[in-house]
Amino acid sequence: MRNDETEQEEIWRTSQLEAANKELSSEIEIRKKTEEKLLKERDNFLKIFSAVPMGILLLDCDKSIVHANQAIYSTNLRNPTEVIGRLVGGGLGCIHSLETNKGCGFSDSCPACPLRQGIEQVVKEKKQIHGAEMNLNLLINGKFEDRCLSVSAEPIDIEGHLHVIVAIDDITDRKKTEEALIESEKRLSTILETEPECVKILNLEGKLEYMNPAGLNMIGADNLDEVLGQSVLPLVNEEYRKPFTELFVETLGGGGGKLEFKVTGLKGKSIWLETNSVPLRLKNEEITGVLGITRDITDRKKTEKKLKKSLSLVTATLESTVDGILVVDKKRRVRRFNKRFVELWRISDSVLSTREDEKLLASVLEQLSDPDSFLTKVEDLYLTNDESFDVVDFKDGRIFEFYSRPQELDGKNIGRVWSFRDVTKRKKAEEALKESKSKLEELNATKDKLFSVIAHDLRSPFNSIIGFSDLLIENIQDFGEEERKEFLRIINSSAKNTLSLLDNLLNWAKTQTGKIIFKPEKITLSTIIQEIIEISNSIANLKNIQLNHIQSDEIEIYTDENIVKTVLRNLISNAIKFTEIGGSVNVSAVAKQNHVEITISDNGVGMNDETRKMLFDMSTNMTSTGTENETGSGLGLVLCKEFMDKLGGNIWVESELGKGSDFKFTIPFKAH
Repeated sequence: MRNDETEQEEIWRTSQLEAANKELSSEIEIRKKTEEKLLKERDNFLKIFSAVPMGILLLDCDKSIVHANQAIYSTNLRNPTEVIGRLVGGGLGCIHSLETNKGCGFSDSCPACPLRQGIEQVVKEKKQIHGAEMNLNLLINGKFEDRCLSVSAEPIDIEGHLHVIVAIDDITDRKKTEEALIESEKRLSTILETEPECVKILNLEGKLEYMNPAGLNMIGADNLDEVLGQSVLPLVNEEYRKPFTELFVETLGGGGGKLEFKVTGLKGKSIWLETNSVPLRLKNEEITGVLGITRDITDRKKTEKKLKKSLSLVTATLESTVDGILVVDKKRRVRRFNKRFVELWRISDSVLSTREDEKLLASVLEQLSDPDSFLTKVEDLYLTNDESFDVVDFKDGRIFEFYSRPQELDGKNIGRVWSFRDVTKRKKAEEALKESKSKLEELNATKDKLFSVIAHDLRSPFNSIIGFSDLLIENIQDFGEEERKEFLRIINSSAKNTLSLLDNLLNWAKTQTGKIIFKPEKITLSTIIQEIIEISNSIANLKNIQLNHIQSDEIEIYTDENIVKTVLRNLISNAIKFTEIGGSVNVSAVAKQNHVEITISDNGVGMNDETRKMLFDMSTNMTSTGTENETGSGLGLVLCKEFMDKLGGNIWVESELGKGSDFKFTIPFKAH
């Protein structure tokens, strides 16, 4: 029985050993495969490490080179085996590693070394750096060269030890290329910036991608951002847009060409341009846009126009000039004359048909008051090279001016050119000029009269203010409360009227000198009307006049707020002035198709047609006293008329004597 137990135990142990051996064999097999895999991965890594075109160094924690790939040769022209075991600076051939016998890290310049600082940062902080550009002086082929390196570094743990893997890309040539490109771009930019002709680039959609300062100046743009990405077609005058577009399309198709066209710049200036367009191509010949070289030919166009006009005048002078032209050679033979000469001298067809100079001369002389004197002057002129200007009298009372000068060819006198002009019409023109002068003097007199009226109208309210204020100062105890209030009311009213007159005077002066600045903005009309009504209520209350704002829909317009306020203030003040005590003034606004119409309606004294026609005329000096003897200069309505002209609106009055007045004015929704 005991032997059986022993045998069973041995069998169990044997099975256990076999199982353990099998498990061990399996583990060995797995480890072997793992090691083979690791060796293969290591071999692949080393192949990748060596094949990478960028120089790669594996450093230990002391910054010594443990491994270097073949590409490191492109950086310092050293075999990778030569740099293993060296400190990184010595391995790369840094100039400072050769300054001492101890090598890299011991020169006075080493603490400031960007490569050393970067690697120490990676070791200390265990953080990577990527793409740091560093300038180092390296020994290459026996010569020290300044090189620009792009360095990336990352900490890596190898068998429990900290290492640093460093990737080095020599970007010296790239930097030089970039610098050369930048310099080239600067030179090109300088050329473009100083080029007197417009250089522009349009993309495939016709949008502006570039335009030099000369071009921006041509179209009135303050800077490139103002027009970048926009089409230039809207600037081209409408009649030239089709050929401009056709040239653009043709250029995109590989053609190109030249075009003269007219543009209106952003600031409203109109100029002539000539453009040469060529396709903008990439290296693969793909067309990416249009390059246009454009010059301002406005002066040339003006010159051409003048030349054409001059040629036209030369060609047509003999037939179209108001003067009678006669060309006579040295032998006194008539070479040419125009129709006007025939008309002025009333030469008959029978004389002309003979083509005989003697008969032509006889026909001329027989019309003159003193033919002998005229003939003597003519003969004397043929003996000189002088120019001559004189007059000749006709028997029928006409007077001609005539001018004569030598006709020269190659510096030689070959005859004379005569021009004759009937000055009868000019005398009429001189009379018209005198009349214009008289009107101008009348206008100046009107201005003088205006200032005289203003001086009088300013003096009157000031006299009132000073007189009543003196009474209050000197005799205040003698007046009761109501009397003092009445004096103060008069002083206040006079002061307000004077201020209004001064405002009108200053505004009128500004309109005459062009100093009124037009500042359009979006305004709500009802708000403006209500504001002026509230301001005007103090004056209306003095006459117990009801000021009403007839409300309507909110109306917004784009115009000058101050001008609108001035016009409203003057018209409401005028309505109050000519409305009886206890009356009413209504203000309303109605939106029309393109404008708003504002009406200031009163039930005052009204006016006749004669007065109505003179209201807005400065030269008439139309002034009237109000229902309470209020005075005025008449300047307010004149100012309103000039302001409406400036806003592009109209102003008029509808009135009947004794039935009140409706003063109306219009303002465009958007003033120009």
